[in-house]
Amino acid sequence: MKVHCLIWALVALAQSTHLAPLEALRTSSLLALAYATGLFGSIIIYRTLFHSLREYPGPPLARITKLWHVVQCLDSKNHLLMEELHKKYGDFVRTGPNELTIFHPDTLHTIYDGNKNPFSKPAWYDNLRPYTGLNTHRSKYVHSHRRRIWDQAFSTKALQSYQKHVRTYGNQLEELISKNVEKALVIHEFFYWFSWDVMGELAFSRSFGMLQSQKWHHAIGMLRKGLELVGPFTPVPWLTRIAFDIPILPTVRNFLKMEDWCARRMDERISVSSYLIGWSAKHDRLTKDLHTLYGDSIALVIAGSDTVAFTLVYIFYYLAKYPSQVEKLRKEQEGVDLEDFRQLQALPHLNGVINEVLRLHPAVPTGGFRETPPEGAMIGGRWVPGNTLICAPRWIIGRLESCFEKPLEFVPERWYSKPEMIRNKKAFAPFALGTYYCIGKNLAYMEMQYVVSLLVSKYDVRLAPGETGKRVVEDMVDQFTAAPGKLQLVFERRKE
Repeated sequence: MKVHCLIWALVALAQSTHLAPLEALRTSSLLALAYATGLFGSIIIYRTLFHSLREYPGPPLARITKLWHVVQCLDSKNHLLMEELHKKYGDFVRTGPNELTIFHPDTLHTIYDGNKNPFSKPAWYDNLRPYTGLNTHRSKYVHSHRRRIWDQAFSTKALQSYQKHVRTYGNQLEELISKNVEKALVIHEFFYWFSWDVMGELAFSRSFGMLQSQKWHHAIGMLRKGLELVGPFTPVPWLTRIAFDIPILPTVRNFLKMEDWCARRMDERISVSSYLIGWSAKHDRLTKDLHTLYGDSIALVIAGSDTVAFTLVYIFYYLAKYPSQVEKLRKEQEGVDLEDFRQLQALPHLNGVINEVLRLHPAVPTGGFRETPPEGAMIGGRWVPGNTLICAPRWIIGRLESCFEKPLEFVPERWYSKPEMIRNKKAFAPFALGTYYCIGKNLAYMEMQYVVSLLVSKYDVRLAPGETGKRVVEDMVDQFTAAPGKLQLVFERRKE
């Protein structure tokens, strides 16, 4: 705004000197160009030579602007870009004028853990505004207050009441697979239908009906299209805000429709959300809390569905690739009641399989930004200046050789019988840490434990003819939450 005012002042000055209109415009343009050159030149010089992060290595353009990152992420492959940067520049990389990406296991605990953690959430978390969900509240006070309400919805008692829904839709998934044995199945569809149906039931007291219809619900289709913006624009939150203010863009229009759909469902009073709505109603705050409740519903269905389905896809990718892992799961199941979730929670190899996939394929590969406190902070043995944006990509940290023996290999045993293969436990934080850790963690494990146990008990699984398994890895996209590439599997009835 100040720049515009100055430019118009120059125009007025030129006109007041009785110059001809064209000459006045020419003079004003030259003055404006000179001003802009000086302004941006000084910014470039400062950010390159005098900024507090000048000693950190990174792409040259990253010192000047984050727009370079947007261009690099147009294909939503930020996780692969982070791999390249780590190999080239090391553990501390300057990925923006005021941003460090740190590939060090201590970072996760430093920036996330502890009730008195001084790190804060940056402007990126305002992208849902005017809606604000539990995981997007930047105020620690407000988050703490909302968290206590959410804790009721994910208490032990509440989780027990959700078990029947997990069984219902887990069994529907198994029935659907039983009707398609010996066929090549695009398996990510089945797992996404399952997880979204579960969350639809819990969040809105009605499933999305996808397992029964075998079709994508229109709201989920809108969400997936809307998330196409998140991949490229995540590095520059202000650009995301501008995009969301242009509803004529198809991807924006789809995301806004999905938000509206979630808001209308929230108005109908529901299962998990009944805890949230109940508190607001009890304290006569329904109208005042409306945007927060709408934001909660969006956070609930996205975080609770995308992450579970994504993980299930890769679990069965590895089970198809390594049949010996299926046999270990079956041996462990002997004498176990698969309907008893407490027994499933105690199965070491089952949970080892889940944790190993969460390590290799975190559902949030590179997201989760924090800002250092004004006084600065020590991270990974180095001093980081205050008010610096920090990113700690789980995708890379979970694959560090300094943290895991044979880091790129699928070894579920490292989580129970071979603990020496875990060199640094701090590198594993798939559900985040501290006060902001994912409140749905236990529900997610419950869903995955049941589905894996149920399907393994009844079916052998293998890659479909012509399926190499490369696409599911190479075509994965990072759109804050990740989406897997295509994977075709064949389920066959278990051979006794």
